[in-house]
Amino acid sequence: MIARSIKALVALLGSPLVLLLAPYLWAKGLVSHFGREQRRVLFSFSQVSWNDVWQRPQEFAMRASSKLPVIFCAPVQVHNWLFTLGSRWKPVQTIPGTGKLIVLSPLIFSGHYRSEWVFWLNCRLIAWQVSTWLKDAGELAVVCNTPFGWPVIESLPKNPPSAVVGMYDVIDDFTAFPWSPWFGRELNSKLIKWADVIVTGTGELERQIAEERPDVEFVPCGVDFELFHDGDFAEPADMRDIPLPRIGYFGSISDRLDCGLLSAIAAQNPNASLVLVGPVHLGMGSLPQGKNIFYLGLKKHHDVPGYVRQFAVGLIPFVLNDATRKLNPVKTLEYLAAGVPVVSTALPDLVRYFEDVVHVAHSPQEFLDAVRDAIANGAGARKELGIERAREASWDVMTQRMLEKMGLTAAGEAHGAESAALDPVEAQP
Repeated sequence: MIARSIKALVALLGSPLVLLLAPYLWAKGLVSHFGREQRRVLFSFSQVSWNDVWQRPQEFAMRASSKLPVIFCAPVQVHNWLFTLGSRWKPVQTIPGTGKLIVLSPLIFSGHYRSEWVFWLNCRLIAWQVSTWLKDAGELAVVCNTPFGWPVIESLPKNPPSAVVGMYDVIDDFTAFPWSPWFGRELNSKLIKWADVIVTGTGELERQIAEERPDVEFVPCGVDFELFHDGDFAEPADMRDIPLPRIGYFGSISDRLDCGLLSAIAAQNPNASLVLVGPVHLGMGSLPQGKNIFYLGLKKHHDVPGYVRQFAVGLIPFVLNDATRKLNPVKTLEYLAAGVPVVSTALPDLVRYFEDVVHVAHSPQEFLDAVRDAIANGAGARKELGIERAREASWDVMTQRMLEKMGLTAAGEAHGAESAALDPVEAQP
């Protein structure tokens, strides 16, 4: 309790010492890795932290680094470092098994989305830190996947380097989430106008943005099929005492989840276990509780398939609101690759693209019935079809298309970096 109180005090103060020291350390490390005469660099500003949930932004940066040097930057609020990432947080990382990829995780003051003053202060600090080296780079290609990166993008040094192209990769409608500040939509509009290229991670977002930018393109996410389908995984130690059958979910445990539905699943399946794998971003009072509900916390990406293989059924239990209706969860393909039957709420993209391989429930009762059926009968005819659907999906194809859109690679050129060479955290959303 005392340790947690101390952490809370540090989070409140914002750890200014780290913020002051970071620019010097980062500039020194970056120059030694890239040198001052690099012709072209890809700068990626991400809403998703490298060592948090593992998904599209990290996969793209990793694979793009086989073509040109990549700097991946995603800020981490102090409280997230203290209470979620812990020792996983590193201000600078070089990623083995890639071309040239440097990951920056600037530590910023808490309250980033609660106070406009704190937000702009943090953005100025991030821009200052990043610009310490970028001013000596050559040409700069820029990718941003969040409207809250606009103040940083806008502040990047311009002469030199010159931005050869700017891409807005719309992975989520972050402005629709409850934590989004009032000025989010204005920043989103500025990014849409600025971008030379706009792509989306979901079909629903493509349809939304097409009204303003008809040139937008839906570029689907992929899956590391070999990792989830072919990997040889022993039963994880923290699952050995959890009774069978196991109803599972992996990903962020946040306000996206229908906690009432999860509670009903646990209550109506008293002889089964509800296993939730991932970082918890809800207060204890909001979390479903029960003797057969187990929270296992955040896992490394290469360990996640070992948990998924233990699921009798994989859940996508998202609430339906303005934000979640635009999702196309990466975990869908990962469940399918592992051969796990999948039950989801009626997200539009799942209805449109996956209803033949996923049981998409249009009511809570249908969801509960589908879970019980999956426990009793497995995936049935959907299993092999789902495996083949996942086999056809590829992070390399996604990366290839995005780089082509930016004019950074020739059509048909292969990308060789593989996620197995990394030690990231978790795949989701």
